[in-house]
Amino acid sequence: MTHSHLCSDPPGVDLPRLKALLDRPELARIMQAVRVGLERGGAERVSIANPTEQERRALDELLGRRPSSGNRLGLPLQHLEDILQRADLAPTLRTAIEALGGPLRNLGAEREDRQRAWRQVFDRQGAEAKRLDATTWLAALEREGLLKRLADQDPARAERLLRQALSVLQCLPQRGKTLSTLAADCLGDAHGLDEGRPVATLVKRALCVDDQTRSTDELWAAAGVLVGGGISSTVLALNLPAAGDGASAAIIRTAAGSGEPLYLTLRQLLRDPPIWTPGATPISICENPAVVAEAANALGLNCTPLICTRGQPSAAVITLLNQLVEAGARLRYHGDFDWPGIRIANGIIDRHGAVPWRMDAADYLEAADSGKALTDELVIAAWDPELSRAMRARGQVIEEERVIQAILSDLDSPVKVDSAPEWKRQC
Repeated sequence: MTHSHLCSDPPGVDLPRLKALLDRPELARIMQAVRVGLERGGAERVSIANPTEQERRALDELLGRRPSSGNRLGLPLQHLEDILQRADLAPTLRTAIEALGGPLRNLGAEREDRQRAWRQVFDRQGAEAKRLDATTWLAALEREGLLKRLADQDPARAERLLRQALSVLQCLPQRGKTLSTLAADCLGDAHGLDEGRPVATLVKRALCVDDQTRSTDELWAAAGVLVGGGISSTVLALNLPAAGDGASAAIIRTAAGSGEPLYLTLRQLLRDPPIWTPGATPISICENPAVVAEAANALGLNCTPLICTRGQPSAAVITLLNQLVEAGARLRYHGDFDWPGIRIANGIIDRHGAVPWRMDAADYLEAADSGKALTDELVIAAWDPELSRAMRARGQVIEEERVIQAILSDLDSPVKVDSAPEWKRQC
């Protein structure tokens, strides 16, 4: 009795002879390519790259062809099936491959099932996302594949993460709640929104759906949430116009009453914001703390309201500027004439509607030489491209301190006690 008639063999398959013919190390790669080709819905030909001499000799002998050459080794599937049928080894190539390596998968059907499962994930959460005005965010998650990556391609896990992210969004905005408290309240895990956690990544993507350039602290601050308690993020200010009965307002008025600079924390701005009362004079913004110190020393009470970014604006700086703009303040900005300074100015002008203040090409060229060379890559000043060209041609950094007298003259506004605004009289 031949092996093809043994009850343990698949119907019509002579398994021992089939294994002897095809189940060899030198044919392993090409047979795997055959399996993949069949699982993908069938292919007329498969191949492998960079075959060894043993692989090439084994396949050429199997097919009874002259020695082949090239960087790829090809196999016509119909040719292989004909060989198997003529030798009475298997009725079809598919039957032979399944006998050797187990049932073939239907990769096309599996792909459709996965697509259907993912479609259901997004469809089932669509109504809640719409209620929270987060449909743009949900569409971006689906389009960009972020949720799939965070869930390790598991639809069930993805849906859990999405529900958790939506539960956090439902709790926003806050008014000075700490990030850990928010995570504990919404997720039952005080660390569930820590940097790098999947739900934190999803929520931050929702918070920056229209602007992906903002920092983590800034994103949470814009939603009224304090990272690390909001103590370390501060903004330096002088003579800000504030009213209200809270502690923050009292501190600001006291400092302004003596012309003293003060630092405001992000915690104060979110948990106990004063009532901002800007007047007709623009609120000035500078880049360097030395400008605030000189203004306080030289002008004191007579200095118009001044805010310092201390370089790239922190979450506290951005929160304060947002609050002032919402209160109707007009802003103007001055910074260093170097490429980082131009980048900062572009951001503040674009994001907060500030106007450039002594920041055009003429202002730069009028300043005395500094002897300090410009470095880094050129940044175009969005409000005055001629400024960037002038800076590149001159090649010098002009820091704020070198034009301090011009800045102070703009900030000088003597205050008469009987005509001072209400916020000054309250001091």
